Amino acid sequence: MLVWVVLPLILLIALALLCGGVVFGMANMLLKPPRMTDGKATYVLQRLSPGDLDLPFEELKFEVRDAASGRKLKIAGWWIPPRERTGKCAVLIHGYGDAKVGAIAWAPTFHALGYGCLAIDLRAHGESGGEHTTAGYFERHDVGDVINQFRAARPSETQSVVLFGVSLGAAVAAAVAAERDDIDAVVLESPYADYRHAIAAHAEILGQPGGWLQDLGVGLAKRISGADFDAVRPVDLIPQIKAPLMIIQAGDDPFVPRTDAKRVEQAATSRPADYPTVYWHVELAPHVQALSADPGAYRQKLEEFLDMPSLVPTRG
Repeated sequence: MLVWVVLPLILLIALALLCGGVVFGMANMLLKPPRMTDGKATYVLQRLSPGDLDLPFEELKFEVRDAASGRKLKIAGWWIPPRERTGKCAVLIHGYGDAKVGAIAWAPTFHALGYGCLAIDLRAHGESGGEHTTAGYFERHDVGDVINQFRAARPSETQSVVLFGVSLGAAVAAAVAAERDDIDAVVLESPYADYRHAIAAHAEILGQPGGWLQDLGVGLAKRISGADFDAVRPVDLIPQIKAPLMIIQAGDDPFVPRTDAKRVEQAATSRPADYPTVYWHVELAPHVQALSADPGAYRQKLEEFLDMPSLVPTRG
């Protein structure tokens, strides 16, 4: 009789431990992406620096105040100066699990259009400090501090600042721009509508459990990091951006379902008429691959957007 009582209890405890392990593993994956190492960059991207793209560059180190802990946080960056002084700067922000070495894939295009490029490693990525990535919640403060420091140090090279972000980087760029009125333009590529939806899509691709287990994993990640992921939903932030905006959305994107892409488009079209908005849907492009899908069209569309009169540098 004792066996019939103890055995189910053991099974329940084992199931609870298994579920707890799954939830903790999901939270850990959300907060601690694998870092981009030199070996990984060499194998996956076939480059280690802007020099491998025939671009001159300068290594930079920023020290910002970590809004999560109040301590100092180191942010690594590269500055790729323009061919000639134009006063135009594009801040390139990479996606989840990537680094500045990935973001510089777009540097040659911006460089050809007369922009200097500031590529940075987000917290918990690449060579930057930080233990947790937080969907833009704390990253927005890091990037804002970097922009302030870089502008103060190089005013002649930052008369016009454009934010460019891909995927997670797009969410970060939107969060930064929504809090400032000194950004001259924003370009978001493959932005998701809601971080939770992006998590669900990613989990489905990896064959991970969803539903209540996933909700618990997200909840635990929020509790561990102190970040409110719902406070930095791109679909909510896009209408708040007080600058010209271009959104480049991939048509064959497993991480951004068509329903979410439509929500992003609707958010963009709901922006005040005072701020120009361009929405470009690249039908056959995979996630963050619009540039490689059609380099010529990409440069032309980007150039047309950046050549708008409102983007001419006016700050001295």
